[in-house]
Amino acid sequence: MNSKPVVAMALGGLGGFNAHDAGVLAAAHECGLEPDIITCTSGAIFWTHLFLTSPGGIREEVERQAEAVSGANALQVAVLGDPGVFRPAYASWWARWFAPPSGPPLRDLLDRLFPAQLYRSTRPETFFAQIAADFSAARTPVMFNAYAVTSGRELVFCNQAAFGFLGLSPAHVRPHDIPGEDISTEYRPIDADAVRAALWLTMYGFSNRYEGETAIDGAYQRQLIMSELTGCDVIYAIKPQASAWRAQPPGNYFEVQDFNTEMWFNTSFAAEVAGLRAARPDGARGPIRIEPITMRRPLGYFNYFVEKLPNYTEGYEQAKRVFQRDHAGTQASDKPATRRAQ
Repeated sequence: MNSKPVVAMALGGLGGFNAHDAGVLAAAHECGLEPDIITCTSGAIFWTHLFLTSPGGIREEVERQAEAVSGANALQVAVLGDPGVFRPAYASWWARWFAPPSGPPLRDLLDRLFPAQLYRSTRPETFFAQIAADFSAARTPVMFNAYAVTSGRELVFCNQAAFGFLGLSPAHVRPHDIPGEDISTEYRPIDADAVRAALWLTMYGFSNRYEGETAIDGAYQRQLIMSELTGCDVIYAIKPQASAWRAQPPGNYFEVQDFNTEMWFNTSFAAEVAGLRAARPDGARGPIRIEPITMRRPLGYFNYFVEKLPNYTEGYEQAKRVFQRDHAGTQASDKPATRRAQ
């Protein structure tokens, strides 16, 4: 019988702070940590893909992304875009003024003046297809999510290894925890459309479709995917924002937006931890150890737009200490365990 603990890594994406996730994954690779399952959201999907396919190149890729905006401040990137990732949707903004009116006059005017779409994704289709193919072929269980806006459903995408780990089959439906609500979490296989939906930010607008329904980045609904991990003994919760504000109150609009985002994501994290602990099966080996690896300061609104090497270094150094401490007891077995989601 395998006596090694079952180890999960749950990574939460968050704008320009995904380099923190990258640092944690680079440290895991150097320490020889092979998690039994990885869950990831938003931009952490990209770094999880690199961890599984070319882990030695993580730092180099962070440096490349940082160099792409070298010399530009975050405000410039917000105005001009991030090369290879997104660009401002100026053409779409002007096109709206030439479109026929639709809906009530006030709503129509607001839609034209202040549209939901601010940017256009410039990721090629091959980018989404490659991630989908590599995740599907991976022996490591991988999960990520999207949010179906019009129905309120969460879509959790799993590779075959993840379905086996959870003891679920594709199209499994988990009812929502809110009594009386006809919404659910649905588990689906990974494909290119799933990856595109999971990386579709609200600032790209709401034109993306998955199986005919508007679908966006799942981090807005659940930043860290943890409540399914009831069969794990250790969960490294990698969230690139501090667990509390611990600073001067916001003094301007942009600091308020930063405050709202951090508090909103932390509320989601707290709910996941509570749900996970409540669902732990009776007779389990003991309480799940949840080890947060987080940023330690308010992030700053304009820093959401660009990756920075110091964020990578902070995540790397913090994770290296944790993984070196735990390494002897957290190496995964050669064969993934099979656990059932609650």
